[in-house]
Amino acid sequence: MKIKVTGLLLLASALISGCTANHLEIFPELSDPALRSKQIAPEALRGDVDAFVSGVVERHPDLTRYADLDTVYQQAESLKAELNAPMTRTAFFQKIGALSHLFNDGHTFLIWPFQEYQDLQEAGSLTFPFHLDVFPEGVFLKYDYHFKDKALPKGSQLVSINGIDVEAIFTKTQQFVGGETETLRKHTVASRFPMMLWAVFGFVGQFDVELNVEGRTEHVSIVQGDDWQQDSPVSAGENADLIYKQLDDETGYLKVATFDVSPDWFEEFVDSTFLKIKQQNVKQLIIDVRENMGGNTDTATYLARYLASSPFQMISSLRERLNADNRGVFNYRGEVGDVLTEQWDEWVEPVDVEHRFKGNAYVLISPLSYSSAIVFATAVKDNQLATLVGRETGGYANQTAQGNLFNLPHSELRVYVATRLLVRPGGDLQVRGVIPDIAVAANRAQIDAGEDADIAAARKHAETIKK
Repeated sequence: MKIKVTGLLLLASALISGCTANHLEIFPELSDPALRSKQIAPEALRGDVDAFVSGVVERHPDLTRYADLDTVYQQAESLKAELNAPMTRTAFFQKIGALSHLFNDGHTFLIWPFQEYQDLQEAGSLTFPFHLDVFPEGVFLKYDYHFKDKALPKGSQLVSINGIDVEAIFTKTQQFVGGETETLRKHTVASRFPMMLWAVFGFVGQFDVELNVEGRTEHVSIVQGDDWQQDSPVSAGENADLIYKQLDDETGYLKVATFDVSPDWFEEFVDSTFLKIKQQNVKQLIIDVRENMGGNTDTATYLARYLASSPFQMISSLRERLNADNRGVFNYRGEVGDVLTEQWDEWVEPVDVEHRFKGNAYVLISPLSYSSAIVFATAVKDNQLATLVGRETGGYANQTAQGNLFNLPHSELRVYVATRLLVRPGGDLQVRGVIPDIAVAANRAQIDAGEDADIAAARKHAETIKK
């Protein structure tokens, strides 16, 4: 049996024995296209609130470890009391979506009204054009941008949008995404910021943006038709999900921004990359999963095999809650509500000794590293395959997995909920993120200069070892 976890962005579906396809389909068509604009009656909306909460409670493998259920029920009742007028799906999402953060799990949340957002994209409507980075010091532009004679450098701090303070924007929008910690949820918001601005605030078509640019305040008005472009001579490479390059004669850098790719393609990429690493006689390898929000554990496992010198485990055990979709034909796996616990006895073999990496390996992690990236990070740490560098992950070290999806009965908003819990190889059940071996906190000077503090820390450690 294989373990499968899915990322927050793509939510790749998994095959579950003895189940129908409906609970695996991420973005199904609406039963009636007119539902996009239909005013849904208050009593139907209140029924959807109950269905959201009960559906998660019935499916999640360990909800009491993640969420305060009393708070969930109280907030749900308060919301139902507010629902006294008909509203559309998009308006309803701006109410009910705020329950998502209460489940405290990145694999459990209400999906935004994706059909309506797809309509906006197909119509060419302007959404927020900048990629963002979140630090304790604030929210910053991730890249350089220009439009006509205007230029905004990487590291410019975002102050407000359409008159709303950016801190207030993130405080509110983080309630509408899944995630074990507010830190993870804010990073998740940043990763899907254009969609979140629309889904939560309705911002589309025009953005009045205030920024702090190199110590001075700048106001930028962005309207339909403006074409802001990202600047960088290596932007195509830097934006790729999977890249490899040499930083110096002895140091290689491998960016793995997703595990949600074809395993066959990924294996070819990894094989060719490590062949190149061997040919270059690289002695320090930095593997960057800071932006990796998950995907297929098969790909994560394959990468780990190149760092191992002996058999290792990716997890030590798993537990699964059965529901009507995953209990199997004729309920052969058990009854609805049963929780199955299984010790994991599968060991992964390293690649052949002549192909594996034998130098010092570093894995960069961040609050955004999630899902199968966390499974990879815990495997690396618990099996001592590499040194972890960066910031504690926002998601818990023991990850939920095996997503189950269902519609709310009246609005047909879609819910994504985990049904499994994966326990890290070392078996530690402590409820917190993955702790790096070398903790890094970028200072303001590094942020302003666009310096990568994590890479700098890994290279400094490698130099210390050499001495």
